[in-house]
Amino acid sequence: MSEEKHRARDEALVRKVLKDGTNIDRRSLFVSAAAFGAAAVAGPALAQQPAAPASTAPAAPATPAATAAPARRAILKDDSRVLNIGATVRSGIYWNYKTFMTPVEEFYVRNHYPTPTVEQKPVLSKENWKLKIHGASVEKPIEISYNDLLKMKSRTIIATMECHGNGRTLFWEQGGFTGQEVAGGNWVLGAVGQAEWQFVPMSEIFAKVGIKPGARTVLFWSGVDGNDMGRPMPFADVVAQQNDMGICFAMNGNPLTEDHGAPVRAVVPGWGGTASIKWLTEIRVTDKRVWCRLNTKGEVYIGPTYKAPENAADDEFIGVTAADIKGPMVTWMPPKSFITVPLVLDKSPSVPANYPLKRGEVPKLTAGQQMMRGYAWAPQHGVKKVDYRIDGGKWQTAKILPPNLGKYTWVRFEFPWNASAGKHVIETRTTDNKNVSQPEKIPLNSLGMANWSIPKFQVEVV
Repeated sequence: MSEEKHRARDEALVRKVLKDGTNIDRRSLFVSAAAFGAAAVAGPALAQQPAAPASTAPAAPATPAATAAPARRAILKDDSRVLNIGATVRSGIYWNYKTFMTPVEEFYVRNHYPTPTVEQKPVLSKENWKLKIHGASVEKPIEISYNDLLKMKSRTIIATMECHGNGRTLFWEQGGFTGQEVAGGNWVLGAVGQAEWQFVPMSEIFAKVGIKPGARTVLFWSGVDGNDMGRPMPFADVVAQQNDMGICFAMNGNPLTEDHGAPVRAVVPGWGGTASIKWLTEIRVTDKRVWCRLNTKGEVYIGPTYKAPENAADDEFIGVTAADIKGPMVTWMPPKSFITVPLVLDKSPSVPANYPLKRGEVPKLTAGQQMMRGYAWAPQHGVKKVDYRIDGGKWQTAKILPPNLGKYTWVRFEFPWNASAGKHVIETRTTDNKNVSQPEKIPLNSLGMANWSIPKFQVEVV
């Protein structure tokens, strides 16, 4: 299909989405690239694109079938399509992204514990799963089954999801911080993806159970993969998004997979991924503030420029104390961008085992006319524009490709570059619809949360 036909199809898709909102041809979203996907094979032309190294682990000895037990994998997803950065975490291989929608097989995984399976946790079977909705601020507590959930009014939304730690690498590579100052996994830039989520909105849940005046916190709780896996959200924030967030049971048109929270998870578009608790079993609405691990010891900004939020003696503490409250919880993810070129890893504490570049290695591009491509997102307010510059020169505006479906979604962009021989630095910058742009640097936070500084991509043109 020609580039013009690709673009025409994308524009038709945008009109369709604007007209009926959720009745979308999923296949067209996955293959729609307006030459972005089709041409990306040839551009940017990588003069050297190393293949992921083969595993060096010794082969397991042969064992009779009757006594052999398959090794327990912390993540069930096939590692050939994701980047292995740790036992329970997999990054998307962002330099290979081509489609508007991220296939589930290529979607990042961030778990705090190994993925629980139905065999280990029978409560996760669709027949056994129950969701308890209760709390001091709930008028009519209920418990719903999986079949009950499917019968409720649902909707779909296309939205990015991003781990709070995505871009942590920039603290080390560009921010001047060490592994002792900033700790965590080396996500590079691939802990983000875009999917179509099908869910029962919180507005439906609230209408069903009734909420008493004075509600303060909504606690989304799993407790399946680990006994401290829950995430509170201020009730006011949930109400503000009550039609756009809720109880999710499908991803990209299919039931959730185990790694992504099957059978049911929360989905909170625009907020960091931890707010979208997987393997959801309980929603509790209370008139108290609630503190647990994921809004005290983890997924928070801790650093000299961040002030710890206030707390009181009558707050609810689950497995933590007031002394653990050291910084504000990460909520909305900020504007970000990248081009589909692997970032040079030179100062990072570690390099993922199947990263395509060795430590300090610079990716090579072929000299001549290139079409550079990338992704940009600003989930709180939406992308207004994307700029780029080469070797510290003048900022120029990149072309945003359709479709652009609103604030929760990312956009693809492109810009031409006549690449001359030598080493170069390419930077990209997203500006949102509130005119907030990516900064040069962000302050230190010791957990490496939400680094949205302008990324600098080193390339060598040959």
